Order: sequence, then C-alpha cells, then structure tokens
Amino acid sequence: MHDDYLWDRSGGPDPEILKLERTLAVFRHRGTAPAFAHLESQRRSAGAAPWRYPLTAGLIAASLIAAIGVLLFGIRPHSAAWDVAVLDGRPTIGRQPVDARGTLSVGQWLVTDASSRAEIAVADIGSVEVAPNSRVRLVSTRAEDNRIELQRGEVRATIFAPPRQFAVEASSGTAIDLGCKYTLQIAEDGAGLLHVESGWVAYAYAGRESFVPADASARTRPGFGPGTPYFDDADVRLREALPRVDFGAPTPGDRASALQTVLDTARRKDAITLWHLLPRVRPEERARVFDRLAQLVPPAAGVTRDGVIRGDRTMLEAWWDQLDLQPLSWWRVWERPWPK
Repeated sequence: MHDDYLWDRSGGPDPEILKLERTLAVFRHRGTAPAFAHLESQRRSAGAAPWRYPLTAGLIAASLIAAIGVLLFGIRPHSAAWDVAVLDGRPTIGRQPVDARGTLSVGQWLVTDASSRAEIAVADIGSVEVAPNSRVRLVSTRAEDNRIELQRGEVRATIFAPPRQFAVEASSGTAIDLGCKYTLQIAEDGAGLLHVESGWVAYAYAGRESFVPADASARTRPGFGPGTPYFDDADVRLREALPRVDFGAPTPGDRASALQTVLDTARRKDAITLWHLLPRVRPEERARVFDRLAQLVPPAAGVTRDGVIRGDRTMLEAWWDQLDLQPLSWWRVWERPWPK
C-alpha cells in the first residue's frame, strides 16, 4: 500500500485498510474538511516545531484499530435488557401489559395484539419496530451478537452498525444485517417475506444464502430457507413464477414453464436473480440459466459454461463481481459463525 492512499486515496489500498474503512463508515464525517493552516501558523509563531507529514501507514492503522476498540466495543455497554417504547395499544412483555415504556430482557417475549405496536431499541446500534399481531423474543445482546427471534408477525429493523452486528432469527432462517433498513414478515405457518429498503441483508439457512439489496425482496419457507431474490420492479410474471421454481410446482411441466418465464422476462438488472438460481436449479436446467445470464452479463474471464454447470463456487463468485453490485468479498470479510 502507498502511504498517500491514507491522505488522498491515491495508490493501491491494503485489504486491512479497506476493512477498517468499512468498519468506521458509520462514523464518517459528512461535511467539508476543516482548515488547519491557521493552527500551523500559530505553532510556528510560538516557536513550536512544524507538523510532520505524512504519518506512517502503520501508525495510522494502529490509531484506527484503537478507534475501533474504543468506539465500537470499549465504551459501548451491552446490558441484558433493551428499552421498549409503546407506539400504540398495550403490548405485553412476558405476561405484563406495558402502557408507555418497558424493558425486554434476554429470553423474554414481546407480544403485540391487533391494536398494539412497539419499538425496541437495539442496544445503541438501531431500532426495531414491532407491528401488530407479532411475537418477538430477545435472544442475545452482546457487542457482536445482537439477535431477536420473530416467531410470527412483522418487524422493521433500522440498523446503523458494521455488518453482522444484528440478526433476526425465524423458522425459515436468519436475516443478517449488513447495515441497512428492512422489513421481515413471518406468517403463522412460518413462511416469510423479506423486503430491503436500504443497504443489504443476507438471509441464510443451512448453508443456503440469499444476498438481498435495496429495493428487492425474497420469500422464505420453513425447512427450505430463502428463495431467490428479485427486484420489486421486476416483471410481475417473473415475480409470480419464482415461487414455483424455488419451492416446487404441481408438475414438472409447470416448473419448467415457470423457469422459462423467469428467463424470458429477466432484464439486465435481474441478473442478480439468475445468478442466485444457478446453484439452485437442477444440473440439466443450469445450462439454460447460464446461457440467459451470459446474454445479460458476460461472464468474467476464466468463468466457463462447464464449470458453472458443475457448480464451481469460485467461478460463481467471480461472475457476481460483473453484476455491478456490492462485491461478495465485502461480505466474506465479515462472514463468521454466530456464537453458539
């Protein structure tokens, strides 16, 4: 890495610096940079030594690491309970009705009826609005592991934190926050719908992942996990056909027809949908998905038709980087098992 990158972003960045930048992004200054020329003039008038430029990359990196420790983990207390504010009606925590404010402890359930809503403060990194007819449990509240369980109903999460600081568990998988705003609905039978308003959400179940960007959604099913993501402005025929491809159709012919509808109506913007389909469809169907995706977004160098049909993960991830979306390497930097 060239030292000038730390001052004016020239030269090549170091992967560790990129990771630190992403971690501290939530604290980024949004205005113009302050002017320090008058401070230097005052120092010289007083006989002080001039500022020394530039600082070494190692010193700056060490300072950033210290800042992360202080800002994210050192001074942030994590109590065993989160504050709850009543928005409408009288939700219950445990068996106690709440009139205005209350606290939700680890293991407790917050329940709303048809006429009540509540807002949960997620430590100090965001909030979750709980819609009517919902049942939510606080699972964990720790520096890197803030989790709730949504048994039924709807929650709307707004999180301002580095990736993976917050997650929502459900019977169909886990919605892992990547710094965003999203809504998750879970029906009585466990089926769900994830809709992302800003940022990204990764929905994971038993090794199956869906990466859902802003203005996109994904259906979920118990025992299956996340369905294929799709943009909300995609052709209605594509959106209606996807569940028959993802979760099963009455007959093989109906499923084949549904897949063909998805391929025929996909735009270049819908490449994210076809990319997710590649490892999910049957091997004999994969060639059709490959050919259509290649028409919309040519594969990266080294990505071959035979390799993708075989399910080569490295080739799939290389192709993702051609879609003009958030690089998968960004997600992999933060990927780690949740604590047991």
